Amino acid sequence: MKRVIVLFVLLAIIISTTVALTVSDTKEVITAQTDFKYETGLRLEFDGEKVENQIFMDIPIGIAAWSSNNHIANCTFINCSDEGILLFGDNNIVENCIFYCCCDGIELQKSSNNLFINLWFFNNYHAGVDAICHSNNNNSFYNCMFYYNVIGAYFSQSENNSFIDCCFFGKSTEFY
Repeated sequence: MKRVIVLFVLLAIIISTTVALTVSDTKEVITAQTDFKYETGLRLEFDGEKVENQIFMDIPIGIAAWSSNNHIANCTFINCSDEGILLFGDNNIVENCIFYCCCDGIELQKSSNNLFINLWFFNNYHAGVDAICHSNNNNSFYNCMFYYNVIGAYFSQSENNSFIDCCFFGKSTEFY
């Protein structure tokens, strides 16, 4: 059964990445251009920005959102050596994204009232979600899958975070 799940997960990642690369002319693969340890693919500095249909591969940080009310959808993050998405703002929506072989899929730093829908966290070598700073409050996760991350989700000194209809498999069963 475990092998079937692993095969299904890998197949889903391959298919979604292939579809992301071929379905639309607007798809783009964003990769590292320098050796800078914290190089970022996209930096969201203004409220209300929208990022869709992007692939972030082999870059330290896929997206760093230093603002609020942003919408990130249908993106794939592969081998981001720090994190796929780094959120500093509030009231962001992240949906239909895949995080595979990153350090952290999503890192929250004093980021509250965010909505996370239909996210897949697979084989991230630290955490699927890592809320390292205090005051990451009132974040909601719906229909998210955490599979074989070292830690499924970690929240430090934060309150009222909810995981509704989410699945934690393998090592990801650890929740702090």
